[in-house]
Amino acid sequence: MEYRIIPLPDLTREIAFYEKWIEMGYNGEMTYLKRTLDKRKTFPEGARSILVVRAFYNDIQWDEINTGGKALISKYAIRADYHTVIKNFIADFLAELEIKHKGLQYKVFVDSSPVLEKPIARFAGFGIIGYNTLLLDSEWGSYFHIGGAFLSRDLAEFVEILKDNPCLGCNLCVESCPTGALIKPGVLDASRCISYLTVEYKGVIPRELAVKMQNWVFGCDVCQEVCPLNRKKKYLKVHSMCREELIAPPIESLLSLEEKDFLKLFDETPVLRTGYVRFLRNVIVAAYNTGYLYLLYNMYKRGKLQQERLWMLQIDEMGGLNEP
Repeated sequence: MEYRIIPLPDLTREIAFYEKWIEMGYNGEMTYLKRTLDKRKTFPEGARSILVVRAFYNDIQWDEINTGGKALISKYAIRADYHTVIKNFIADFLAELEIKHKGLQYKVFVDSSPVLEKPIARFAGFGIIGYNTLLLDSEWGSYFHIGGAFLSRDLAEFVEILKDNPCLGCNLCVESCPTGALIKPGVLDASRCISYLTVEYKGVIPRELAVKMQNWVFGCDVCQEVCPLNRKKKYLKVHSMCREELIAPPIESLLSLEEKDFLKLFDETPVLRTGYVRFLRNVIVAAYNTGYLYLLYNMYKRGKLQQERLWMLQIDEMGGLNEP
């Protein structure tokens, strides 16, 4: 992992953009983003500097893997939960920092607090906001997570902020988004994003979007995978190794999971966030999109699909089932 300590940045421009994004309704059903808007405009009382950490996870390339009849899970979710890994790193780092700076106080954030993490990380020199709306480093690409801590002491170091935009002249991420969620460079309509639909969205996925989700069952890496900066074959130390059994598992095996099997298979990974019922909803969509309707029909005959209303509603949304 890499870390830097920076002074409190001026986020006036970023806050204005975020407010407009919320106003346009691009946050979908993530209403908590609107509720916590005011908290994102300010730093915690007493904060004097910010520790910013990033953890890499780009250790496989999807086009090098046979994904026929397989389900795709975003790279970040086929390994130990980054929230835990980064928090543990920060805890160890802060323990050492406290020895040098007695009375140091801090507030940790790792993708679950009302903090504008990407803009803060930009001021830490970790990249620019790319056309796919992710933080993009011209050397290391965008496959990394961000975390950090607000510190009660001014421990900032000089950091050079990246200004050159490596996205200029390229529009691959926008053009490649399966659902058109990237409505223009740097603007994401989350309500159309496969990552949002498979992780955050709780209802029946509209057919218009579901048929474009390909075989993604948790998250989506398309806008990152097509980025030339993520294709440099520059493998680096990742925060935790991916689990082989989670790299493109067969759709058939996922459809057969009972809840206890789901909990065991995805133990300590981010996939648990979406829960068993919604995860199977996603796999049902993937089965439709990859021509495995006979598997769904067999599940229906066994009475498995009827166990959850959401599954049956998703089946109806996709066009129902006919005997093969």
